[in-house]
Amino acid sequence: MISNFYICLGADSINIDKKDKFVIYQGSHGDKGAEIADIILPGAAYTEKNGLFINLEGSLQRAYKASYPPGDAREDWAIIKELSDRMNKPLEYNNIQQLRESIYKEIKSKTVEPVKITKKIDFKEGNISIKTIDYYYTNPIARSSKVMSECRQISKRFLSTGIEKAS
Repeated sequence: MISNFYICLGADSINIDKKDKFVIYQGSHGDKGAEIADIILPGAAYTEKNGLFINLEGSLQRAYKASYPPGDAREDWAIIKELSDRMNKPLEYNNIQQLRESIYKEIKSKTVEPVKITKKIDFKEGNISIKTIDYYYTNPIARSSKVMSECRQISKRFLSTGIEKAS
């Protein structure tokens, strides 16, 4: 008997016990999340869809697709919209423009005036240690990239010859 239902929206670095769980993976590169899935819904990669993101200054930015998704892959919003329709739980939008307007409206409702910091912060001196990571394989897109694999191999050669220092 299935007691839990999960939809992993591009979630590739998850560790869940699959027992009594039904898992749908929706994503573009099918890494670890797809390995445990009962159903895989092919989604477009970030380069294959228009999108919105918040930059480091807190401003909403638009990103534009560089190419179209291959095969049966679709943009995430379209997959979610079709799933909701099939479950007889239709969403409030029928196209990407209506979805964006809904997002803008939600963001605007949450926007507040910047807070002025009046309290002085007491910084402490000390060493900062950063855990070494395999930069070239940090996510499923990088792990499936031929270019990133080549960069990783070059980096390892530099480390073994002492040209580049390990952090």
